[in-house]
Amino acid sequence: MPVTISGMSSGLDTDGIIEKLVNVEARPIRQLEIRKKNHSSRKDGLKTLAKQLEDLNAAARDLYGFRASFHDKGAVPSDTSVLDASANKNADTGVRKIKVLQLATHHKTVSAELGENENLPAGTFTIEVGDQKATVKFGGGTLKSLNEKINDSASDIVTTAYIRKSGDRYILTLQSKTIGEKGEMVFSGDRDLLLKSGLISGKRAGEKDEVALTFDSRYFTTYMGSGRSGNETGAVSVRDGGRSVTIRGLIWREYALPVEMALTEGTMLEFDLAYRDSAVEKDSVRPGRIEVGPTEQTNIKGIILEGYNIERKRELRKEKPGHFDSVMGIGFVTEENGRRVEKVYPVDRDAAGKLMMIPIGRDFKNGKVSKMILYCNAGAMDVANVRLATPIDRKGRLEPGNTVSKAQDAKISVDGIEVTRDRNDNLTDIIKGVTLTLKRVSTEEVKLAVEPGADSGVEKIKKFIEDYNRYLEFNQTITKAGKSEKPGEYKNTITETGLFVSDMTLVRLQGSLSMVINGAYPGGGEEPIRLLTQMGVSTGAINAEWETIKTGKLVVDEASLRRAITENPDGVAAFFGVDTTGDDKMENGMAYKVVYVLRPYVSSGKNIIAAKLELEDNSIRLADESIKRHEDHLKKYEDKLRTKFGRMEQAITQTNSQQQWMKNQFGGGSSGQKDK
Repeated sequence: MPVTISGMSSGLDTDGIIEKLVNVEARPIRQLEIRKKNHSSRKDGLKTLAKQLEDLNAAARDLYGFRASFHDKGAVPSDTSVLDASANKNADTGVRKIKVLQLATHHKTVSAELGENENLPAGTFTIEVGDQKATVKFGGGTLKSLNEKINDSASDIVTTAYIRKSGDRYILTLQSKTIGEKGEMVFSGDRDLLLKSGLISGKRAGEKDEVALTFDSRYFTTYMGSGRSGNETGAVSVRDGGRSVTIRGLIWREYALPVEMALTEGTMLEFDLAYRDSAVEKDSVRPGRIEVGPTEQTNIKGIILEGYNIERKRELRKEKPGHFDSVMGIGFVTEENGRRVEKVYPVDRDAAGKLMMIPIGRDFKNGKVSKMILYCNAGAMDVANVRLATPIDRKGRLEPGNTVSKAQDAKISVDGIEVTRDRNDNLTDIIKGVTLTLKRVSTEEVKLAVEPGADSGVEKIKKFIEDYNRYLEFNQTITKAGKSEKPGEYKNTITETGLFVSDMTLVRLQGSLSMVINGAYPGGGEEPIRLLTQMGVSTGAINAEWETIKTGKLVVDEASLRRAITENPDGVAAFFGVDTTGDDKMENGMAYKVVYVLRPYVSSGKNIIAAKLELEDNSIRLADESIKRHEDHLKKYEDKLRTKFGRMEQAITQTNSQQQWMKNQFGGGSSGQKDK
């Protein structure tokens, strides 16, 4: 590439001249770049504004409807080391007495202590947890190898740990991943391997599934069968919260079970029985006669009282001894093809004081019973702790060896009522609207106070105020008009002027929001709140400076706000959103109106802000296209200048050469004169 030296012939700085001419020609590009930068700044400002409006809209929505938290409750336990609690708006206020009787635990067992190199025999066994099952096929080896094999085959239902006990002695622990009774680990398979490893101790003892029956006096009805004899003179009474019932005198009754009970061949009826004969019961007979005698007068400190002389005589009834096949008994009723079928089991009075077991499953095999029969022909029969026990088939299942912790459910007492759950945390179905987390067993009752809670409501209102103030400050900045005190000083205020100083859409939005937030509303409840200032929120404290108040920013007195929410939650809720027509839809309220005003600016699709962003994008695109055209022109313009100046240099060079030649022709130039 040829090298050119600027101004070699002319003596001019042609490069500098070209650069200055190009800079003059490039002024439109610089103006376009300034315009593009301005549009980019406006675009960034619109994005920031859109985010602030979305935040404000979300904060306003949290103040009415189902998102509102003004009716929330708080739950405070007297001992947080025993349990934690939280409450929602559906909780009932008051104090509950809770006692943690038992925590839910994971079933955990430990193997026998074995040497590091001690080998176990090969074998296959199964681990069951609930309805999950894993089969472990062990080819023999050390306890560590067994641990690895269990991890490979049963890691979904149990966790294991291989632990050095002392020296070269190791143990293997297995823990169920499921908490509570349903997380019990059940082993079955090769006993030789399981016994030598210590994971089992032998065959599992028999178990049974028990369904307890409780009584309610409302569901006792007249006996409809044929076994009754004689006129009934007795009574039925339910005691101990339904766990026991007393049948006194001559009476037969049916008790309707809550649901039909399915029985199997092995189902047993178990209950505790007590009996008292007629001689013991005779003192309970009520007076047989009341006679009214003549009137008489009584003088009490000069006051004469008249009344009847009432003679009461208590006569002992003489009951004729009855002749019955049995003194007392119990039975059940079922239906077969629409026909009543009953089976009554007489009970010997000598069996009183013992645990009674009646094999009702043999008579109602694979059937369902709907009613229970209780009868007594003399004396009094006490029946307690009635339950239907069905043996559980545990064929081939083995008893765990060394149990570290049993698979047990949590048990707690709430106001004297014992309940059971299969976990310790997230207990939402014990106390209405309250979530409990159990930490430890307690020997004393823990008082749980459920009270109105204002924390969530206060935080949501403060969040709304923060978002509104942030929007207000930003919007005032981008719509601010620079002010000049003297003519001709306008250019000095350009830097103080906002990007959207002439955008009336944004100015009107600020005015509308200010009017909505500081306006009055119908309210609701017994003590309506109509203004934001009634709950401690205003544009400035009393005697505040005007410069602070005129900004329009909201300030909050948290103590007043908390008091308003606690004492008048209905009024606060209705101020932010209220249904005035009874159609279960919000039609008024400050927060509702804010959402309504913001809807054209934050709605999905092409809202007002989105349209403005699109306009700025188009302006940036047009500026880029204009800059590209001017840059192409500028390159051609520079090339043209360089061509012209190059020709000028060539012309000057030729002229100088001709001049020198002519000098040489007419006298040899100045050097020849000197030689002469």
